[in-house]
Amino acid sequence: MTIQIAPLAALLIVVGHAVGYSVFKYTARAHGAAGRGDLVASIASGATVATLLALLLTPGFGQAAPASPTTTPASTVSPR
Repeated sequence: MTIQIAPLAALLIVVGHAVGYSVFKYTARAHGAAGRGDLVASIASGATVATLLALLLTPGFGQAAPASPTTTPASTVSPR
């Protein structure tokens, strides 16, 4: 089964992964016991960047759907 993904969504995923990976590598350069890399910060930063880009780049993303107008149905029977 093939799942189609929009190009913008794929770009957001790739950018989120790249930011998360770079944050993990940046935190792994610390000396001492804290030099293992911060996995939580890398996941959080990647998700934050992907979410912000989705909000900025996708038209209508995160906005409420417009309310349908409340109208009374017109009668199709003509009075005699």
